[in-house]
Amino acid sequence: EPEPIRWAKADPHERGPVVATVTHPGRRNAVGAHSGTYSVYRAVALAAHASPAGFRPDFTNTLPPCQIGPHPAWSKPGAIVSLDPWGHLPQEIFAKRMASGELDVRPTISVTRSHLDLPEIKEA
Repeated sequence: EPEPIRWAKADPHERGPVVATVTHPGRRNAVGAHSGTYSVYRAVALAAHASPAGFRPDFTNTLPPCQIGPHPAWSKPGAIVSLDPWGHLPQEIFAKRMASGELDVRPTISVTRSHLDLPEIKEA
């Protein structure tokens, strides 16, 4: 049975995880695949027997470098949902369920922070 999801909930545990993994196909509640285009590389690795079928990534040190939200619009009933607002935090929000093997979920979005130096701009 698919993992329940309730989009208008302000608490991510009440809302439920977005599940797009193929580990337990019946639990999926989303269209697509975690990791987007990288899912092709996973398929090739599995076909070449270069990766174990039950492989689960290590999410150590993968939390975002800054806090984003939550914002009231994330749980506004009737709003269009175009991305998972907690998609950058499943490894934290659902850590217990993931560690127990009950849930196999991946981040659906990433949050990064960077500093870029362009010598041409500095010298101008």
